[in-house]
Amino acid sequence: METKRINPVALRTQKSIADAFLSLLQETDYGTITIANICRNAHIVRKTFYNNYQSKDHLVRSLITEVLIEFERALDLNTMGIHEILLEIFQFVQTNKEPLLLFHTRGLLPLAYKTISDYIINQQLLIRFNKGGFDPRAYRYISAQVAAVLISVIETWIENDCSESIEYLTHLTEAMISKPLASFQIE
Repeated sequence: METKRINPVALRTQKSIADAFLSLLQETDYGTITIANICRNAHIVRKTFYNNYQSKDHLVRSLITEVLIEFERALDLNTMGIHEILLEIFQFVQTNKEPLLLFHTRGLLPLAYKTISDYIINQQLLIRFNKGGFDPRAYRYISAQVAAVLISVIETWIENDCSESIEYLTHLTEAMISKPLASFQIE
């Protein structure tokens, strides 16, 4: 995975923008938050915002991507199987239930779905779990389905106050993901 080098001033500015956005998100719905609100709370001008992000949606997708990158760094995806990765995902969700609930109640999980789907595709994560290879025409569709399953299960689990066990959700999600992974192998 390629990482861009960003200067410390840009990193501080991006953190300030993210903090301002998340603070506003706790107070109001996503649709009512404006770039002007974010800039005012971050004590920056609009040009500075647009030097870092193309839009409010781009900011949200960037925040989600940062979480995915940090999560991936914490795991050894080359040696872990789907079961172990799903366990880690659900432990992460349980630990971060409050911010995820905020994203859910503010209607941001569809942006999470698209970001996760793109991340799976761009990083070719599923190829690591399918040694037989995929029909290349199916890879984007399978990635989209895996992302949809993950987001749907996580969203439902959060709505149910994380009442099911992590182990149960891991087995359930693994079963839902394994079928498409096996269905489109190159033979």
